[in-house]
Amino acid sequence: MRRAGQLHTCSHTVLARGRWLALVVAGALGLAACASPPATPGPTGQGGGARTPEQPRTLVMIDRHEPQGLLEKILAAGTSGTARRLFNAYLVVNDDHGVPTPYLAEAIPQLNTDSWRVYPDGRMETTYSLRAGLTWQDGAPLTADDFVFAFGVYSEPTLGIFSATPQNLIDEVQAPDARTVLIRWRSTYPDAGRLAENSLEPLPKHLLEQSRQAAKQDPAGRETFLNLPFWTTEYIGAGPYRLDQWEHGERMEASAFAGHALGRPKIDRIIYRFIADENTILSNVLAGEAQFTTTTSLRMTHAQVLKRDWVSANKGSVLYSKNAVFYNHVQYRPEYLKSPALMDLRVRQALAHSIDKQAVVDTLYEGESVPAYTFISAGEPYFPVVDRAITKYPYDPRRTEQLMNEAGLAKDRDGFFADPAGVRFAPDFEALESADYARAGQIMQDSWRRAGIDVQYSVMPNAMIRNNERRHKSPGITSPGAGLGNAKQALSQWSSSEIGTADNRWNGSNRGGWTDPEFDRLFDLYNTTLDPAARDQVVAQAMKVLSDQLPGIPVYYNIYPVAVAASLQGPTAGPSSETVYWNIHDWQLK
Repeated sequence: MRRAGQLHTCSHTVLARGRWLALVVAGALGLAACASPPATPGPTGQGGGARTPEQPRTLVMIDRHEPQGLLEKILAAGTSGTARRLFNAYLVVNDDHGVPTPYLAEAIPQLNTDSWRVYPDGRMETTYSLRAGLTWQDGAPLTADDFVFAFGVYSEPTLGIFSATPQNLIDEVQAPDARTVLIRWRSTYPDAGRLAENSLEPLPKHLLEQSRQAAKQDPAGRETFLNLPFWTTEYIGAGPYRLDQWEHGERMEASAFAGHALGRPKIDRIIYRFIADENTILSNVLAGEAQFTTTTSLRMTHAQVLKRDWVSANKGSVLYSKNAVFYNHVQYRPEYLKSPALMDLRVRQALAHSIDKQAVVDTLYEGESVPAYTFISAGEPYFPVVDRAITKYPYDPRRTEQLMNEAGLAKDRDGFFADPAGVRFAPDFEALESADYARAGQIMQDSWRRAGIDVQYSVMPNAMIRNNERRHKSPGITSPGAGLGNAKQALSQWSSSEIGTADNRWNGSNRGGWTDPEFDRLFDLYNTTLDPAARDQVVAQAMKVLSDQLPGIPVYYNIYPVAVAASLQGPTAGPSSETVYWNIHDWQLK
């Protein structure tokens, strides 16, 4: 494995398979011993003690999901945003309040200035001036040409694995000089001055250009290019940490990047472990084997244990991220759908009315969360505008029966809805493997069955999360988890450009395959409306379409507990749906 040899032999021995439960106690000390030479006598102070070099600081993080690739713009199911944040840098970064700050750029373009021009026909130009002295993690200069090259890669229609926005709105990217990125937009785009993660990340031209040119000349070049180890085990980015080693299924190891645009990270090394079982993660935290868990690693039941046995002993704290919407989506592609009645809007409305959302919230969170009726986080500033516009479906089994009868379905002798031929409506319903998701699924199944809908409930194993094709071919109703929160996420989720196909390796977030011309029009309008108030209205209209058509059913606002050891300073959970690790370069380990 490339660069694995850069690790010292004793480091590998300390962290070998089977030694995880001694990772912090033995592993961190072993890494420190390997990374630093033996202390030698030096000048002594008045106390007579010899000064020794400061030992490297190693942060151990745990994530339930292993990433499939490390570039932010790659559309891949089951990936970890935390892991990607370690290795990537963007023109702009948004803090946990959603406020943009310069990152690779030395300033943010300002509307109606020379840095952000809008022309009468709607076209625009934005100019980003890069910070001086930027480098890639291999030491090569990072210049404006790397953005030009990246735009060419992202815009290549035969690749199809990169999120479509914003390159679908860009005419060209130019590099007038090494530190100037000039972007010409074919239409207005309100986020043109805040290109953060998953937008226009640079790519190292010096590493990829030859492979890209060869791929263009080879009929099989697309797969060759997309299967380069660069995207995974040999990734080179510009983020705060550089990948040293990746043992699939176990961990990644990373070291602080001294050339990071915002300064060398304060924590020297990160060991990023993958543990699928939540209870095992909890055990590791309680045993002091990790200092941080990612936002999808623990549930409220684990948080309660931590508060009782860990927080009370001043060993750490628990942050709560409350901005993600848990929802169900429906399969719309007839070639995969087992229950065609799901295509009837009245049936989907009946399903929505028969979910006892409050029972789900009370069971999972003891009243700490609330039911959700849209895909927008209640913490977003435009939420009240959306909330006033949408159609809501409160729990009402009587209304469920009326709608099912209108759709031609009546209860059989066992109390379940069936068609006139006596074929029972029994849609497949699956949720991701997780203690909370499984409990939520069971409550929803019970709620539906009490209303007369004979759903066939199952749990999708964690291993299946990495199977993009399987997830896009789900046969009925699926609870994919909780990941939506802001307008950009919610609108992108349901756009037709996010539908997975064989051509794009089944990537994309619209796994139900739903399409609606009016929604796509509003999505395009959202991406081209500059006035904030007008844009909020577009979001409200788009959410109204979703609430009327019900390609998915919002259920509740998920609460993600994040365990932070007392020795770790820096993580925060703000009101925005932005990540808690946006400022990981400033975290400190005491």
